[in-house]
Amino acid sequence: MKISVCIIICLALAVEIVADSLDTELDSKEIATEDLKDLLFTSMQSIISLNDLVTGLSKQIAELTISSAQTTAKMEISTAETSIATASLSRELEDLKKKVSTMNENFTDLESRCAEASKKDKGPWKCYHYTESDREWRANHEATEAEMCERVTGGKFTRGKNDMVPDCGTCWCCQDQSALIPVDGGWGFWSDWGECSAECDGGVQTRERSCTDPAPAHGGVECRVEGEESRECNSEQCPDYTMYILCDDVLTIYVDGTERQAAGLSTWNVMSTLNIPASSELIAVKCFNGGGGYGIIGSVQDAEGGDILATDSSWKCSNTLESGWSLPGFKEGNTWRAATDLGDGHFMMDQNGGWKDVPSPNKRAIWTDSSSDATVYCRKTIK
Repeated sequence: MKISVCIIICLALAVEIVADSLDTELDSKEIATEDLKDLLFTSMQSIISLNDLVTGLSKQIAELTISSAQTTAKMEISTAETSIATASLSRELEDLKKKVSTMNENFTDLESRCAEASKKDKGPWKCYHYTESDREWRANHEATEAEMCERVTGGKFTRGKNDMVPDCGTCWCCQDQSALIPVDGGWGFWSDWGECSAECDGGVQTRERSCTDPAPAHGGVECRVEGEESRECNSEQCPDYTMYILCDDVLTIYVDGTERQAAGLSTWNVMSTLNIPASSELIAVKCFNGGGGYGIIGSVQDAEGGDILATDSSWKCSNTLESGWSLPGFKEGNTWRAATDLGDGHFMMDQNGGWKDVPSPNKRAIWTDSSSDATVYCRKTIK
């Protein structure tokens, strides 16, 4: 704008200079009439051209002024719109805060009303909170509030006493338990029979059922009778075990507290053999040493010849006779200690004697920890 004004001023000065030049020429010289005409004509054309230039520049100046005004107006409009949007968002935020506050107040009020109603003759009322899975279910099924409440309460929610209406919101609903129809419990299907407690000689197995078809609800009664039953299983007799044993000198054998007889019990280098029930719990032996060498060696095998047990340091031995010592339930006191392994050099470990027929490769000759003990009592639990 300032540049255009400067150009106009300069043009005016140029015209004035041309006029002054003409005056000077007229004063100093005699100019022919035709030459003067030509000079005037040329001057007029220059003035006209300058006038056209001034007109074009004025038009451009006007257009620039209009464009600037439009830009300023748009900026003012944008600023106004931003202010309006900011104000609108602020109002929406305040409205949202008020809604949240109202929801919290309503929920607290509902909890209070439900608690109060549960103290009256109609009740109890119970408040249910929606879980994340409940909300996902509602979104997937496009469920109504009523359907949502029915889902979380497990039944139709109803109007309560004193016009107290369960209020289903986005987080909870309330249910008058007393208004629902009682549902008595019913038994579900029996489970499969469990594992038998014994492989033979009779065991027990059980099966169960639950009171869930349907489960009792809204004051309905629980299922009656027992939800568990048992039966005997694997009642066939177990194959007997075979016991092989001898001692130096006189041997007495007890199985679960009962004395058993077998050949060779009184002969120091003769192995005694007898069958014992597979259900046996305890083997107990008494050995009397009449002098010289001493020791006990033996084993118990199953029907296939496998080891059930063999004499070793896991047996407990004592030099003291105590009441009930041969029974499974006997409590071993301080006189009972781990059997002493008499070692590989003991004569009973020699495969040339009568004890070589004891079949277990794990057999060891045992005694108490004193070679002076004449009578020794040893015992071993089978099961």
